[in-house]
Parts: sequence; structure tokens; C-alpha cells
Amino acid sequence: MTQDNKHINSHIEEYLDYYCGLSHAPGFAVLLKGQWGSGKTWFINKYREKLKEKNHKCLYVSLYGMTTFSEIEDTFFQQLHPVLSSKGMAITGKIFKGLLKGALKIDLNNDTKDDGTWSLQIPEINLPEYLRNADKSILIFDDLERCQINISNILGYINYFVEHQDLKVIIIANEDELLKDCSYPVIKEKLIGKTFGVSLDFEGALENFFTAVNNSDAG
Repeated sequence: MTQDNKHINSHIEEYLDYYCGLSHAPGFAVLLKGQWGSGKTWFINKYREKLKEKNHKCLYVSLYGMTTFSEIEDTFFQQLHPVLSSKGMAITGKIFKGLLKGALKIDLNNDTKDDGTWSLQIPEINLPEYLRNADKSILIFDDLERCQINISNILGYINYFVEHQDLKVIIIANEDELLKDCSYPVIKEKLIGKTFGVSLDFEGALENFFTAVNNSDAG
């Protein structure tokens, strides 16, 4: 692809190539921001395909409506262990996950309720073994502004992966909604090292549509 026919968000893709290709995690997350309907999720889903082609391990979670850290954890577990997460292996999967977790509880006191705001400097989180040994995965957290967990708590949770687990993290959000919480800018300064605004990519979406149609016709 030449400079003249690059898509509108190609500069974001180029930076993510650099970020995800680093031999060591840089110690900060990348934020992709945009209004609802701007194509943020479409963009990151296309980029996930690219990561897969390059054999990068990538774990993705939409935070839409999530109320506890254990829900996020379960989503990651399903991706890391799809066989154990299948219906036929439901009981075995629960036992296996329980053994990996041991007595550690991400939701602090296991009451599924908000445990209040705790310090971002020293987050009191003990991650399950299967998340602490995720083969240096790239973690993607989508729909941050739609998460039902307190913004300080969810960003503190994400920060733990960045600061203490040395993982690369990409966050997707409508930042205008997050800015309604006065604590967000302070937390962002600590956690997020690079921010990009995603623009609606009509050309890319149209190209993807025609590719899908051609592949369908060829079948």
C-alpha cells in the first residue's frame, strides 16, 4: 500500500505495529478513542486479525455492562482455554479454573459489589495464575466507558497488567464519556502513554465488504 492510498487510520495501525512488536512492554497502555459509531471496534477487530496472522497472542474483552473483575477474568479464561470453557467441559473447566485461582479473589471480598476506590499506586489485586502466565499476551479492553465498575477501580485493574505484569494493553473508549468523571484525567496520565483518535473509515469498510462478497462468490 502506497502513501497515497493508505486508509485514514493507517497511522494508528503503524504505531500499533511498533507497540505490539516491541521486545519488551514499554510500561504504558495505548488508548484508541472516538465517538460512538466512529468504527473503533471495527478497526480493532481488523487489527486483531493482523495480530493473529503475525502469531501474536491477543486477548480481547468488551467491558460493556460488566460489573465485576471476575466477569473479565472469565472472558480471558474462555479465550485461553476454549476446550475447558465449552459446554461439554463446563464442570471440568470450573474445577480447573478453581485450582488455578486457588484462594485468590479479584473482586477483593467476593461479594460482587463495588469495593470502593483504592490506590492506583499499589493496587490490591491478586491475579489468577492463568492470567499472570498469559505468555505475554496483548490485552485489548473495549467499551471502557460502558463498564459498570467504578472508573478508578477498572483502570487500576488494567494498570496492574501494565505496571506489574509487563503486558501490552490497548484500550478502546469514547473518552468524552470518561471525562465526565473528574478522576479520569489523573488516572489516564499514569496509565496511558499514547492516545489516538479513530476516524470513521468508509473506504476501509467498503473495501472489506467487497472482499467478503468476492470471497463468497468464489465459494
